[in-house]
Amino acid sequence: MLARIVVSLCLISTSVMAADSKAYRNSRFDYSIDLPTEFKTVSVADNGDGMSLQSADGKAKLLVWGNYIMDGSFRDESNSRRKFYVEDGWQISYQKQAASWASFSGTKENRILYVRQISLCDGAVGNFSLEYPRGEQQRYGAIVDKLVKSLAAAKPCK
Repeated sequence: MLARIVVSLCLISTSVMAADSKAYRNSRFDYSIDLPTEFKTVSVADNGDGMSLQSADGKAKLLVWGNYIMDGSFRDESNSRRKFYVEDGWQISYQKQAASWASFSGTKENRILYVRQISLCDGAVGNFSLEYPRGEQQRYGAIVDKLVKSLAAAKPCK
């Protein structure tokens, strides 16, 4: 009986988690990510690179995109992306890299930024950035966790 209750609770929590996100698959760069349903699409790139979204209250901005590595390695691309944000005034306070993913986070005035990148096939990179008010870190931290867990290559490289 206890096992049935545990299984039922797991199924309920899984369906609730699924209900607060919608799957997005980028066919140009072949990656997917689960987008929060509370975010509405602002624009979609004509060339299929990705999209821009905004929270219902307009306080948070989510960008999801793919790009090709122009020079160097995935690590070089990630370092270059982080440098871009530093030059734009962001104070990076967290950064971590592995062979196939990179993350960094920082602040600028009263805003928090979180960026995640994953290595894809054929020299491509899948990315998301979420920018939100510092005072709402608990709320958006949970969203970041879900985005990080769901950003993935759609299939293994050949």
